[in-house]
Amino acid sequence: MAIMKIGITGATGVLGTILEQKLHEQKYSTSSFEGDIRNIAEIEKWIKLNKFESVIHLAAIVPPSEVEESLIKAFEVNSVGTRNLAKVLNSESPFTWMFYASTSHVYKSSSKPISEDGEIEPISEYGLTKYAGEVLAKKNHSNLCIGRIFSMYHKTQKPPFLYPNIKRRLETEDLSKEFELYGAESVRDFLNAEDVADIIISLMGKKTVGTFNIASGKGTKIRDFVQSLTEKKLRIKDMGGKDSLVANIGKLKKILDEKETC
Repeated sequence: MAIMKIGITGATGVLGTILEQKLHEQKYSTSSFEGDIRNIAEIEKWIKLNKFESVIHLAAIVPPSEVEESLIKAFEVNSVGTRNLAKVLNSESPFTWMFYASTSHVYKSSSKPISEDGEIEPISEYGLTKYAGEVLAKKNHSNLCIGRIFSMYHKTQKPPFLYPNIKRRLETEDLSKEFELYGAESVRDFLNAEDVADIIISLMGKKTVGTFNIASGKGTKIRDFVQSLTEKKLRIKDMGGKDSLVANIGKLKKILDEKETC
């Protein structure tokens, strides 16, 4: 049986590193895109040199603060770069399955679990760049799966993401004092990056097309998530800001529960 080859953009990131390791464990061959996703010629060279069965597109500028500081670059990478990849695949390898890692930030905050047809009103400029990427990807490649990933965390993450920021604060601050926390009452749907990678691989195995929430389906207040990271009882002081992003994962569960067909 021929070994299937998988292309990965953004392979050096937290999720990309985990995915590549898991794919190798499952005997897939992988090739990491090492060029500039904004450069179509570099993408074309990569696609032509490899006969990919699937391409997993993770390359992006992610931290919302970094997106805000370099918004034009973020649109070039997250939106136009996604269009470039989709366009090249459609031209050079139209049957190759493409996964695009989008985000829950595309949605409007809601007190109820959000389904894939929920209202689109990005809560951040990062979400706006990723939704633009969704639109451009769908316009340029039909064999496409969009995964809207909710609040992913992992022990290998580095600041400015929430999990490593909180871990660092818990290690360096005097926890007998009030623990100031912006968005303490906000609700998020947390999922470990290991589980996110497993879901993406399952979607790839089924060659699923469409848009899917990738999440746990469970809402947790940020204050409770932070408290779960330490045995010491914190006196959390809410510094304002409140919104809610929790996924309805019924569509995802239905697909994952289906048996793969030969």
